[in-house]
Amino acid sequence: MKTDWRFEESEQRRHYVIEPWLDGRRVGRAHGWFEPGESFVLEKIEIDSRQRSRGYGSTVIEQLRQKAREKACRELVINNVRSSNHRAIALYEAMGAKAVPLSASLCAFVITPP
Repeated sequence: MKTDWRFEESEQRRHYVIEPWLDGRRVGRAHGWFEPGESFVLEKIEIDSRQRSRGYGSTVIEQLRQKAREKACRELVINNVRSSNHRAIALYEAMGAKAVPLSASLCAFVITPP
């Protein structure tokens, strides 16, 4: 799997987009922001419905963890996860993430250190 990264800077935050590609086709997209030395935040991850449960989401998150370490971030935060998204929650917990409630239906997952 090949991945493309794009970065933009705006004031203190740096925004990123990562797109995983397989056989010349984009199979997903993830985006968020980070502050070097602080948090690396994943706002949204999408994997093509035909490509789910094949390890692409895990691979993208592992690449985000690596990028967070490169940027000296102290944590990787997976933001705005619906409490009904049991498959995603199982994945995040298997990767060592801890849930932080945001509302009755949303939570964040934090991996420390990334």
